[in-house]
Amino acid sequence: MSRDLKHPQDETLLDLAASQLDRPHQLVLEAHLEHCSACRKRVGELSAPGGWWLEQLPSEAPSGAVWERLEREVAAPPPPDLFAAQLPLPRSLRLELAGGRPPRWRSLGLNGGRVTVLLEDAASKALLCLGEMPGGRRFPRHEHLGFEQAMVLGGGYCDERGESFAGDYVVYEPGSVHGPDTLDGDPCWTLFRLDGQVRFTGWRGVAQRLLG
Repeated sequence: MSRDLKHPQDETLLDLAASQLDRPHQLVLEAHLEHCSACRKRVGELSAPGGWWLEQLPSEAPSGAVWERLEREVAAPPPPDLFAAQLPLPRSLRLELAGGRPPRWRSLGLNGGRVTVLLEDAASKALLCLGEMPGGRRFPRHEHLGFEQAMVLGGGYCDERGESFAGDYVVYEPGSVHGPDTLDGDPCWTLFRLDGQVRFTGWRGVAQRLLG
């Protein structure tokens, strides 16, 4: 039985269509689009006016240097995908990371979770992160000091905003506090953008302040 996904707002999809978002946010949204035909259609509708204006511009043949570069790229063998065997990454992110270094994982303590930073946007300084947590575990409760835009890649979790499953897109605003519980069964994989730090509560918060 199908279910309704949690979707980005129209304003966010418009920013995506207009290339107004940083790369981490683009990749999180593109991961959602791989799961959501409704949002793919909506982005196409929002992109249509810009496409019409581009069609009105006079055409110009690409330079010889451009053609040479394209020919080299087509002829070159594809870089090895270091992430294909282990990680459930969407296609757009696989292409972004192909040929790069393996992820450096950071443990989240005794609950078996781990997180890695995949890339950082040079202009906004926002991070694109990938997290994995075994099923039936609790992520430490924390407060967001900036925005988090999260996309569930596999498994699911439950917090104050209800249950989220693969394909769901969820936004946590600055000042929001939560401690997600992963659902029983498969590990929960999330792809998320952070533009600010998180502050843990309880003893983890004390340790964070002492070590920070």
